Amino acid sequence: MLSKTNSALVELRRVLTLDLRLLEYFVAVAELEHVGKAAERLHISQSPLSRQLENMLQLELFVRERQRVRLTESGRWLLNQAHGLLAHAGKVRDEAQQRSRGQLGTVSIAFTSAAMWSGILPKVLKRFQSEFPNATVDLQNMRSMAQLEAVRAARIDIGFTSNSAVSSDIETSCVAEETSMLVIPDTHPLAKKRRIGPLELDGVRWILLSDFFSREKHDRFFAACANAGFMPQVVQRVSEPFTLLALVEAGLG
Repeated sequence: MLSKTNSALVELRRVLTLDLRLLEYFVAVAELEHVGKAAERLHISQSPLSRQLENMLQLELFVRERQRVRLTESGRWLLNQAHGLLAHAGKVRDEAQQRSRGQLGTVSIAFTSAAMWSGILPKVLKRFQSEFPNATVDLQNMRSMAQLEAVRAARIDIGFTSNSAVSSDIETSCVAEETSMLVIPDTHPLAKKRRIGPLELDGVRWILLSDFFSREKHDRFFAACANAGFMPQVVQRVSEPFTLLALVEAGLG
């Protein structure tokens, strides 16, 4: 009996790939002990589906009486299996639908430090988690040009990068515009001025945020300074904005 039951379960899995509706009908008949009432519950016409299932599994599932049907031992075994299989099938169906709508799964996002500390990426992540609470986000800190290669190689799904990394073979969209800010110690003579002209920055010691500069942005910045009539006297380059602010507060630049 054990070997016959196991072989029936293998056959049942094959049947399920063809028609879960057949198993749903069996469960309804087993629970209601009435073929007609089961058909009404499922909104189908009364049909010999239970016989089809018995023939496929080569098991006698019901003892048929005049007004009702009763489960055999094999039928009770199948009912226990059917509840679990239908529940799993429903879960798979729901998960597949969620994945197709982008509500489930993992999205891989790369970002530059500027995208994080500027507040752009945290706002995006907050909204994404609100709309897709079951999705998982994989975050990677990555320089702009490296993100291009990662997108092409399908190692990431989305990249938050500077416009200097725009490429014609990758779809891009502007989510925010960056602004530059001059930060000076409150003890510096320029701190008392409401407006600072470019030439007043000539000879001033500068601390630059190195991660902020791609090569293209670096060249544009120094070209703009040269056009304004001065060149920054760079004394420090740091990778973190909070380190930069601390050094400025200490009067190093």
